[in-house]
Amino acid sequence: MYQWLFKPLSKVIAVIIVIIIGTMGLAACSSGGGEVLPAEDDMVTHFIDVGQADCTLVISQGEAMLIDAGNRPDEDLILSYLDSVGVDSLKYIVFTHPHEDHIGSGEAIVSAIDVEKVFMLDEYDEGIEGYLKEEIEYRDIETVEPFPGDTAKLGECKIEFVGPFYEYSDTNDDSICLKITHGENSMLFTGDAGSEPEKDMLEAGMDLEVDVLQAGHHGSSTSNTYQFLREVNPRYVVISCEKGNMYGHPHRESLGRFNDVGAEIFRTDTQGTIVAVSDGMNFEFTPKGKDATRPHIEEFEDANYIGNVNSRKYHLPTCSGLPAEDNRSYFMTKEAAEDAGYEPCGNCRP
Repeated sequence: MYQWLFKPLSKVIAVIIVIIIGTMGLAACSSGGGEVLPAEDDMVTHFIDVGQADCTLVISQGEAMLIDAGNRPDEDLILSYLDSVGVDSLKYIVFTHPHEDHIGSGEAIVSAIDVEKVFMLDEYDEGIEGYLKEEIEYRDIETVEPFPGDTAKLGECKIEFVGPFYEYSDTNDDSICLKITHGENSMLFTGDAGSEPEKDMLEAGMDLEVDVLQAGHHGSSTSNTYQFLREVNPRYVVISCEKGNMYGHPHRESLGRFNDVGAEIFRTDTQGTIVAVSDGMNFEFTPKGKDATRPHIEEFEDANYIGNVNSRKYHLPTCSGLPAEDNRSYFMTKEAAEDAGYEPCGNCRP
């Protein structure tokens, strides 16, 4: 992985280097530019139900990209789905990280249909990932290891890679993270990245605010931290997982955090494949998701009350007893705070 560059350096210096590299356009996939692309046609995103795995298809102006490729037994399902929506070639495939539930059907897909470019990190050395790498090389498909700040284009969409910044001890945390922008709409995909890479993306100053978040690590509580969600501030969250899975995904803690930011929740384990259509201004989903019990707040700075997720007390923004940033929830009204199970602080008496 490219993160070996950063090992002798502090995190601050490393972040500066990455930003400079991205700005100078030295990376191999910097053709996307910094412009906001117009959105005259729809972008259609298919969160394909592949059980306890990930596989997302994004289509814009006839160009298609696949983010991850499910488990190994999913190859017929994925290829049939691509055929059913008229996709016979892929401009890009992004393999976020080399775990079977994200790359399992990758070898079958790249051998069955034309793929122009693959984005993946350089750690696919043995086992199922080794076979995938061999197939990609056999097919002579261009392979790019993206740096944070690199961009690419898909139809009318801009793709920006926003992580990872470092090499982590947990392969999940090494997940490629990317933001897709279509007109005024945007989506964020973080693979199985956990709390540490989420924090590193925030500290690097990446623009992470989006309309749609694919829940990190299938809705695990080790991802989707409060601080991260407040920066991303999604209106919609899509969770890809299997009904009754052995990991208990999505975790209750994550569902509570999604609700706290007022996000409408979609789940493949209970709803099957989720389709989101963007016209550049708004998203329409099929089927409909589950509404949050509290309103979505455009800007957290505008919230009238701040809750402590540990003490279950809510405060005025001027209270001397405000909780740490990681333990905050936000409300526009007292009613919303109390409906969420919070009680007024006895100090500031909101």
